[in-house]
Amino acid sequence: MKTLCLYYTRTGTTKEIMENIAKLLDADVAEYTDGKDRSGFFGYLGACFATVKNTKVELKGDIDLAAYDRVIIGMPIWAEGPSAPGRAFIKAYADKLPDNVVYVIARMGTRDYSKKIKAMDKLLGKPSSGQISIRTKDNDYLKDAADFAKTL
Repeated sequence: MKTLCLYYTRTGTTKEIMENIAKLLDADVAEYTDGKDRSGFFGYLGACFATVKNTKVELKGDIDLAAYDRVIIGMPIWAEGPSAPGRAFIKAYADKLPDNVVYVIARMGTRDYSKKIKAMDKLLGKPSSGQISIRTKDNDYLKDAADFAKTL
């Protein structure tokens, strides 16, 4: 199964998780972005405000989504929900994604975000094939990512 691991990252953690999953699955990896520098404190504030605005995203590189059997979409949690670029990516590219789409959410908090993650299926227009919400703070998140990859 040809797999593409896509990610948006603000701090680098989601990138690390997705690159780890890609390595374990022998998958390609690519980034999508909203083109904004969201590093540091002011980047964090901008990310929080972005959750209520329309965001435009683009894939970095020359990626043909139709060439993949499975796409795993990674994104962080922002303001108690999946990041604005993550939601915008799904909305913008839903018609180009294969039937097999999996979500990987990176979060610091302890809340269960499964209902909010599952709500992204409405943007996708079909049920996702799987999902995981990985806690990154005080946790071996790369082990959690590896354990999840083994289930795919």
